[in-house]
Amino acid sequence: MDAGISWLLLLPGPLMMAVGLACLVGWKARSHTPLRWFGAGAMIWTAGVALKFAAALLLNKPLLSGLDALLPRSSYLFLGAVYIGLLTGVFEIGITLAAALKWRSLARDVNQAVAVGVGAGAFEAILVGAAALIGVLVAMSNLPGSQQARTAIALSAAHTPLAWLAGPVERIMAILMHTSSRTLVLLSVAQRRWTYFWYGFFLLTGVDAIAGFVHVSGMVSRISLWWVELAIAPFAVASVPIIRWCMGHWCYRMDAEANQPFTPR
Repeated sequence: MDAGISWLLLLPGPLMMAVGLACLVGWKARSHTPLRWFGAGAMIWTAGVALKFAAALLLNKPLLSGLDALLPRSSYLFLGAVYIGLLTGVFEIGITLAAALKWRSLARDVNQAVAVGVGAGAFEAILVGAAALIGVLVAMSNLPGSQQARTAIALSAAHTPLAWLAGPVERIMAILMHTSSRTLVLLSVAQRRWTYFWYGFFLLTGVDAIAGFVHVSGMVSRISLWWVELAIAPFAVASVPIIRWCMGHWCYRMDAEANQPFTPR
C-alpha cells in the first residue's frame, strides 16, 4: 500500500466520528432535547451490543459450523444470515423495549424518543470511527500484526472504489436505521401497541441479516463495500418517512405509566 493510499485511508475514521457528532449536535439544536436522552440511547446500545457479543461468542462457532455441516450451501447461507440478523433484533431491539418498559419516561416525548435512537447510532459511529482510525494507524506502523492489518485494508481498498467514503456513508445510513427502529419501539410503548415494536424489530434484523449473509458467505473480502451499502440503502431510505411518521403520530397514553402488562392493541 503506497503512502498516498495509506494517508487517504486515514479519513474514514475521523469522518465517521464527525458524522456521529454532527447528527447528535444537529438533533440537539433542532429539538432542544437534554443530552441525557442521547446518553440513554448510548447506554441502551452498549447494553444490547454487549449481550449480543456475549451470545455470539458462545453460539456463533458451534451453530454456524453445525448448519454448514448439515445443510446445503444455500440453506446454510440463508439460515446463517437470519441467525445473525436475529442476534441484533433480539438483543439491540429487545433491550430497547426492556429499557422503555422499565423507564416509561423514555417514550413520553417524541423528541426524546428520537434522541435515544440518534444517541445509539451516533455513539456507534464514534466508536466504529475510532476503531477504524486505530486500525489504519496500526497498519501504517511496524508493530506486530501490522502486516495483517495492512493486507486486510489493502484488499478492501482494492475491491472498493472511493473506499475512504464507504464508512461515512454507511454510518449515515446506520444512524437513520437506529433512529427509526428505536423510535418505533418507543412508540409501541407510548401507545401500547406491539405492532410498532415488530416493525422496528424486523427493520434492524433485516439490515444485519444482509450484513450477516455477506460475512458467512465469505464475500466481504471479495466484493466492493458499495454493493453492501446498496443492499441496505432501502432500509435507510425508508427510515426517513418512518421517523417523520412517528413524529406526526406520537400520542403518549397516560396508562402506559401504570404497572400493567404490556398488552397488544
